[in-house]
Amino acid sequence: MPALISPTNVTRTGLTAAVICGLVLVLSAASGWAVSAAGLAVLVMVVMTLRLAEQATTQLANHRDLETETRFLRQQFERLAAAAAGPVAGESSRPVVNADLPLDRQLSALAAQARALHSSYFDLWNERARLTVVLENLDCGVVVVSPQGEIVLANVAAKKQFPVSQPMIGSPLAETIRHRELLAKVREVAIDRSPREVVVDERDASGRRQVLRILCASVPYEKDVSAVLLVANDESEIREIEETRREFVANVSHELKTPLAAIKGYVETAELAIQDDPEAAKYFVSQIHDQTRRLESLVSDMLTLARAQAGTQNLRLTAVDLHAVVAESIATYTPVAGAKRIALSHDRGGRATVMVRADREAAITIANNVIGNAIRYTPEGGEVIANVTSDGEFGIISVRDTGIGIPEHEQRRVFERFYRTEQSRQHSSVGTGLGLAIVKNLTQSQGGQVRLWSQPGEGSKFDILLPLQSANRSAKQLAAAREAKP
Repeated sequence: MPALISPTNVTRTGLTAAVICGLVLVLSAASGWAVSAAGLAVLVMVVMTLRLAEQATTQLANHRDLETETRFLRQQFERLAAAAAGPVAGESSRPVVNADLPLDRQLSALAAQARALHSSYFDLWNERARLTVVLENLDCGVVVVSPQGEIVLANVAAKKQFPVSQPMIGSPLAETIRHRELLAKVREVAIDRSPREVVVDERDASGRRQVLRILCASVPYEKDVSAVLLVANDESEIREIEETRREFVANVSHELKTPLAAIKGYVETAELAIQDDPEAAKYFVSQIHDQTRRLESLVSDMLTLARAQAGTQNLRLTAVDLHAVVAESIATYTPVAGAKRIALSHDRGGRATVMVRADREAAITIANNVIGNAIRYTPEGGEVIANVTSDGEFGIISVRDTGIGIPEHEQRRVFERFYRTEQSRQHSSVGTGLGLAIVKNLTQSQGGQVRLWSQPGEGSKFDILLPLQSANRSAKQLAAAREAKP
């Protein structure tokens, strides 16, 4: 770039020209007006000269700034080109750009590389987002423990499985999960990098059993350092189902074995007595008949329970009059109650008809089981009262008795299959132990609920809630009602 004219030279040249012009004009002037005009011309030239000098000064400053920025950019470009001439990470034989190319070509290559890196970064970011969504929605808990023993990753399921008051991420594992065997397995995996498995079987503060099967494995962390990955599967429900199944099989086997053994014994005895003592043989045959009825009742109840647990697929939901259902059940059990001198009544209370959306046969089964249980566990001379009400959402069958009652700690368990309270075992009873289990499952399968109040020595009150025909409840509300616990 050619050198700019110095402001000093501009000023010096302009002033010299002004003085010379002024002298020429003065010497050649013939009058005072000419002298004044010459002076004015000199003044104008001086002002113009100073203005030109100022502009020259500004241009010179801008030129110097431009030169400084140019040198800086050149240095940066040279450094960038030198760096680009090095190899790509992991590819020692191929540089990012060719250092022999002109600077503009090198910059173009760098721009292309930058675009490729930006695309790769965007793809990685999307992949990370997808993995995060998957991780947070896993049912199993996932925890990553750093080589320093701190939790660096924990998904939502893990935070539920290991509830702590402080945040899990950033906390030491030993302070978050206080299980000696699990901590020992984590240390072993950190040392030899071989996977381990441990089962944690504990009860939480509320007494709920929690069974976690935890896989501990080594995963890459930083360079040659590994972290420990914990994957926890909650097997609590599976274990509970397995225990319930084993208990059910054991109970069914016991309940079936008892009448079968009695039948076998009576048959053998009747065979021996049929010739010598026909009256005794008749008695044994009647006992065989009684045990057969008991066996038939047990099988029938088991089939009814299976039907109830199948949900609504085996039910025909229609409009059902609860007063009619209770009246039919009362008529069925009036002879039984009369034999025990128990006052069995249906308290209509002048109320209007209560229509519910239910399966009529299922509703009658529910009423029969509740009223039958009330009569069975009420002493002679007691009272059993059944009535029907509604609360605007449910139709309610209420059965109240003056029987032996149920202790509070056993009230939740009476709805389990084959469960009998201590008092009922001491009380003379010929039930199958499935009645209340059938009541609970049939009620819940129709979107209803079961409520129980009982006091030992005073009696019990069962409320069966079934959705009103006019309630028009949604599927979600019905599902929520089925999950309700008695």
